[in-house]
Amino acid sequence: MPNPSFTYSLVVNEVSDDLDESMSFARTHGMSALELDTVWGVPIETADADDHARVREALQRAGLEPAMVLSPAFKALRLADADPDDIAALDGWREHLSELEAAMDFAAAIGCPRVRLFTGRRDVGGDNPSPRLPDGGGLPAKRLAAIRAILLDAAHRAEALGLTLCVENVRSCFGNTGVNTAAILAAVDHPNVRAIWDPANDFVSGGEDFRPGYEATKPWMVHVHAKDATEVDAATGLTAWTAIGAGDLDWTAQMRALLDDGYAGHISLETHWHPEGRSRAQNSHDSFMGLRRAVQAAAAVQG
Repeated sequence: MPNPSFTYSLVVNEVSDDLDESMSFARTHGMSALELDTVWGVPIETADADDHARVREALQRAGLEPAMVLSPAFKALRLADADPDDIAALDGWREHLSELEAAMDFAAAIGCPRVRLFTGRRDVGGDNPSPRLPDGGGLPAKRLAAIRAILLDAAHRAEALGLTLCVENVRSCFGNTGVNTAAILAAVDHPNVRAIWDPANDFVSGGEDFRPGYEATKPWMVHVHAKDATEVDAATGLTAWTAIGAGDLDWTAQMRALLDDGYAGHISLETHWHPEGRSRAQNSHDSFMGLRRAVQAAAAVQG
């Protein structure tokens, strides 16, 4: 069984589009919660009241909690023409807001306290391969002002529903490294906006070591994503996902840091590593075993 110092959750589509199969995997592997992006093949932003009721009942039967609703809101939103004083005029903003509102409705309906969102698509260098720059490509003041306005607007909407919005650091967005994400969260400075810390996303965005991003993000961190990556070509920045423990991240040191800091949130398996010829469930099992080994090794290290 997993180390009792942590609680674990699963991003459901990393195992199956069938929610029942993902729930079975989670229970078998000692996980207590789920992150929901699709349910029986239905994206959460298009789910209706019947879907909400079905999910709520399924979770109750399985004895699993909803840890996070995974909205894609603002991930692909381009900010080149953004006016911080008039975000409603930004091309695509209303569509992304609609996605977020649907995700918040879903979360409220199933009793989930948190909804993920993103920080706007970078103008350049967002894809793989892209240069793994030390600062993740920087964070221009004009973009930061626009992101702040968008997230503050979203935060007020979430606050009215009693929800917390969680920014995930991801390569294709302005909040890519932990350092850049922390700068955004500091600018927003709202209690309903917190962070999902993803050290693998920090790595593929340019982080060489997890510690700077982790330390920067820690004041806002309420959730952790677990996966692993390796650099394939330093010249182009090409990276590849791999099983936890087989990549370039020091997961043992990351787990030790979480133990030392008394982290009490979920660590959520977000496998991403899906080689051909293997099932998503097998890939996720192998990656989770790597995570467990890292936790055991971390626990054996004296703090």
